[in-house]
Amino acid sequence: MPALVSILIATMIALSGLFVPLEVLPPWLQTVTRALPMPYAVSLLQGIWRGEGWSAHLGDVAALCLVFVVCIAISSRVFRWE
Repeated sequence: MPALVSILIATMIALSGLFVPLEVLPPWLQTVTRALPMPYAVSLLQGIWRGEGWSAHLGDVAALCLVFVVCIAISSRVFRWE
């Protein structure tokens, strides 16, 4: 299981736009990448680094909040104290 998680995280980081701009990826891969949370985190961090305000990245913040809410909902349904 840890190997599978490592492969998943490495793939998400590779497709996040951190190393290669998303614009150079094929269109189908850009669509897949937009379903992952990492590109939004990278875009937000790069924008803040460039001195842009949070208001310029409200879409990124909203996407990350949505991922947070979905993950919390899944965790609350799956995790049980035993």
